[in-house]
Amino acid sequence: MEKFKSKSGFILASIGAAVGLGNALRFPGLCAKYGGGAFLLIYLIALIVLGVPLLNAEIAMGRRFKSGAPRCTAGMLNRPNAAAVGWAAGLNSALTAVIYAGLAGWIISTAANITPLCLKSADMPRAEISGYFFDCVLKSRNDGVIDGISPVVLCCVVAAWVLMYFCLKGGAGSLAKAAKFTVIIPLVILVLMAGRGLMYNNSGEALGALFIPDFSCLNRPDMWLTALGQVFFSLSVAVGIMPVYGSYLPEGAGIFGCSLAVAAADFLVSVLASVVLFTTLYGCGIQSAICDSGILTAFAVYPVAITSLFGSNAVLNGVFGILFYCSLAMMAVQSAVSMLEAFISPFADGDVKKKKKVVKIACLIGVAVSVLFSTSAAPLIIEVADLFINFYNVLILCIAECLILAFSKRTGGLVEEINKFSSRLKMPQKPFLISVKFLSPAILICLGVMEIFRIAGSPPGYPLWLITAFGAGLSVAVCAVSVVISMRRGRGGRPS
Repeated sequence: MEKFKSKSGFILASIGAAVGLGNALRFPGLCAKYGGGAFLLIYLIALIVLGVPLLNAEIAMGRRFKSGAPRCTAGMLNRPNAAAVGWAAGLNSALTAVIYAGLAGWIISTAANITPLCLKSADMPRAEISGYFFDCVLKSRNDGVIDGISPVVLCCVVAAWVLMYFCLKGGAGSLAKAAKFTVIIPLVILVLMAGRGLMYNNSGEALGALFIPDFSCLNRPDMWLTALGQVFFSLSVAVGIMPVYGSYLPEGAGIFGCSLAVAAADFLVSVLASVVLFTTLYGCGIQSAICDSGILTAFAVYPVAITSLFGSNAVLNGVFGILFYCSLAMMAVQSAVSMLEAFISPFADGDVKKKKKVVKIACLIGVAVSVLFSTSAAPLIIEVADLFINFYNVLILCIAECLILAFSKRTGGLVEEINKFSSRLKMPQKPFLISVKFLSPAILICLGVMEIFRIAGSPPGYPLWLITAFGAGLSVAVCAVSVVISMRRGRGGRPS
């Protein structure tokens, strides 16, 4: 059975899985949209009350059943067919990994182009800088028509898959080693970017906009549900990652302390990224461009800021731009690696040779599919796939997992597993059970109902073929394939 060599290896790998592009790009936009400190306060409370208990539950299931999500969901209900929920989580994560690999390719290509862009930005209008990646590098279209491939972006997407392969091929050991770079280096770069942002004369105004609460936003139900929902998405729960990492947790490590470290790191990186975004954009005079779209922030907003980060010093702007986009690429690759591991590990079922073969096959298939992300239709494909795979599917999986925990007779026993090697820092049983069995399912169901009403009032305006091929069609395929795998493999382990 694979194991992390140390508790610190587990914590770093788990932080890498939890901290991703959403923390660096989307979270700051949500703060701007929902009253700065008001959103931060609600998010922090939800993280403690909802996120930490569910994170502990997933890690505890992984260590108790010594396997990934399929065997955990089957074991919790003592029903083999419940493994389908775990397989759906793993398969959905594999599809999300493909999306993240595409985004990693975009980020790498932006890093390669940011210095030339800085050198000629003085003669370019702001709108042209903002649209540089989509118009000049990717050459994308807004109608979903595929009429060309960007060789530069394609090479960068392939490079992302090569990095992912080397992170995956060595199992738990290589995951921990990779996390030392993909967690620590981005953190250092974000600190440097924050330091530059704080040097602007109006950094105080930026920090005030971020941290001073606008309590009028507390009257908005969508703010509450967005903050509560962001906790589940940000911690990467219900996507099959944490049960796998929990099964790799070395003996003697206390789960509660490790989970608190992961949750704290997730929150602090989100806040640090928000400081970077707010101070940088305010300092460059483009604070009105702050939005809750991570893709627009990364490829349309930040390039404008970076080209004027140190005024007319194009070389220094380019250096910081490369560092910044390299940090984003590391986050994207680490998240994609964790998501693939969520599917590959239970599929290989502890067989090291089989796992290496599955890793090769998965990466080759991923490269073939990711060609789409270098085409003119790539932005729309990613937008549709991310909406259905990384939001709707994850929401449904979160509800399914929470209902399993709510109705399982073994949920109470998870507290013993959480506190097994903890002498002082322990998870209290009653708050844990209230959170995972009642609060989390109720809130997630409310979030789902709210989204149904929102869609009914304003249906997505994407072409039907895109929704069928990369949206609803993929969602249906995840469910169908997961049921088939579950039936063929019994309780989520070896073939029945």
